[in-house]
Parts: sequence; structure tokens; C-alpha cells
Amino acid sequence: MRPSRALAGLFVLLAVLLTGCASADGSKGIVIPDSPVGKQMRWYLDAVNRAPIAEGELKEHLSQDFLKEIPPQRFNEIAQGLTELTVDELSSTKPTVLIGLTSIPLGQKYDTKISVGTDGKIDYLLFEPK
Repeated sequence: MRPSRALAGLFVLLAVLLTGCASADGSKGIVIPDSPVGKQMRWYLDAVNRAPIAEGELKEHLSQDFLKEIPPQRFNEIAQGLTELTVDELSSTKPTVLIGLTSIPLGQKYDTKISVGTDGKIDYLLFEPK
């Protein structure tokens, strides 16, 4: 039994749409591990689209030492410049460290590193322009 042309066309359209779009979590189809650092990376990809983030939420995800170095106001300023951040590539995935390449729609790419401490909170986050 052959599918109708309309149904076949719908499958092709769906395939094109799914292939060309980033996933809702900003991973562009890249599998972000289900690890402590992966969970925080997914949170960050969402958070940059909602900035400014309340201080209480930041304290849930960022270590105390991190917040001493980058206070909430500065964190939010940086996050607002990374709206629609996506993960283009992960070159190293460990339970507490992810290293890869990210980008924003304006074409800027970043070498990216994120790590979490034993408490599972982000203790290091770097977006270095390429």
C-alpha cells in the first residue's frame, strides 16, 4: 500500500523542518548528556532567553564562589547578550565538564566550557569569542 502524495509530501516537509531547526533546548540536535553539568547547560541555554534571571534562581544553579566573581547583575548583562545561544558541537563530555562550540544567531561563535562542583552547581562558565 503506497501513501498518498499529500501524505508523502507531509513527511518530506516534516523532515525538512525537523532537520533545519534547533531543538527547544538550544542543542541543534547535539545530545547534551544527562549528567550534572549537562543539566546545568540545559538550564543555561533556557536562562539566557529569559534574562534577567532572579537572584534566587541564580543561587540554585551557580556556586557561591561563582557569584562572588560574577554577581547577578553582571551575569544577567552577559546572558542578555547570548539570547538564542545554541550548542553547535561538544568536543569533550565528562560528568562535571562540557567543552564545545556554541553560537548565537548573529553569527558569533564561542569556544565554550562549563563545569560544576560537587554540589552540582556551575562553578565555571566561559564563552570565548572565536
